[in-house]
Amino acid sequence: MTVLVTGGAGYVGMNVVEALLARGDDVVLMDCGTLPSAVHRTLDAYGRRMDVVSADVCDTAAVASTFAGRDITGVIHCAAVTAGPAREARDPGSSIEVNLRGTLNVLDAARRHQVRRIVYPSSGAVYGESLYRLTRIYEDSAPVLPVTLYGVTKFAAERMCVRLRELWRLDVVCARLGTLIGPWERDTGVRDNFGTHSQLARCAVRGETAVLPAQEVSRDWVYSRDVARGLLALLDAEAPRHSVYNLSSGGAWGSVLDWCARLKAAYPGFNYRVALQGETPNIGYTDRDRYPMDVGRIMQDVGFRLRFVPPAAYDDFLDWLQRTPDFWR
Repeated sequence: MTVLVTGGAGYVGMNVVEALLARGDDVVLMDCGTLPSAVHRTLDAYGRRMDVVSADVCDTAAVASTFAGRDITGVIHCAAVTAGPAREARDPGSSIEVNLRGTLNVLDAARRHQVRRIVYPSSGAVYGESLYRLTRIYEDSAPVLPVTLYGVTKFAAERMCVRLRELWRLDVVCARLGTLIGPWERDTGVRDNFGTHSQLARCAVRGETAVLPAQEVSRDWVYSRDVARGLLALLDAEAPRHSVYNLSSGGAWGSVLDWCARLKAAYPGFNYRVALQGETPNIGYTDRDRYPMDVGRIMQDVGFRLRFVPPAAYDDFLDWLQRTPDFWR
């Protein structure tokens, strides 16, 4: 099986690429960015099963060329601009161009080359205000009320996938992802929100002191390797019954202070504390408290089960940190 992963050098993309290679698939990694040396060291171990293509999903000809001459049987379309408020105000067009036009280019090329299935990683951000109003978020009942431009474009891309699935007879399925923690998160130039757990890990690796906000945020974080496994499960499923699935942990993850304690044990030079009154933290949360997305649909339809929750997720994350100590340098 040969799988094209767009945005393969990004956070979700790298986890997907590694999971595909680990199980023996051939991978075409398409990205307009560069791969850090730590990434090359990890992926080079898989040899010729990975084909790296430097191309932009907004370039229609480049996308078509990536499909041409390659027997691509599946696509996981991870390329996206994850914009924060500053980028939204400064350059709203890039989010619209990449998240919508780029998705259309990939769907069209996949149709022309008769790809068996396309998986589109969407986002829980499409639920928007519902994440803060409802106690549990279901795919078929929670109102979709996106607030950010990222959430708006992700939902629009979802609906485009669903509509073209009908018009073009495409086999495409969408997964609304929760908030990831885990390996391979970095500033790629199109990702503005750097996760709390990664911020803490970077401090630990550098032997710095982390100063956390006084008010901790609660949410359904999900481990990045489980997200990759869930996307592969949707790629492999014989006949998914729905076009949209939630993919998250489905419940509260636990206190971020547990992660701090694990980091402290592994990196004695690392220290952490809660900010004093009037003190500015150097660790931030990208959002406020929000309710969990239900994952019963993906569990029932494709048999997906989480493998990594604390403490197993923290064990794996620490192992990755110690094997790739130069990733954030």
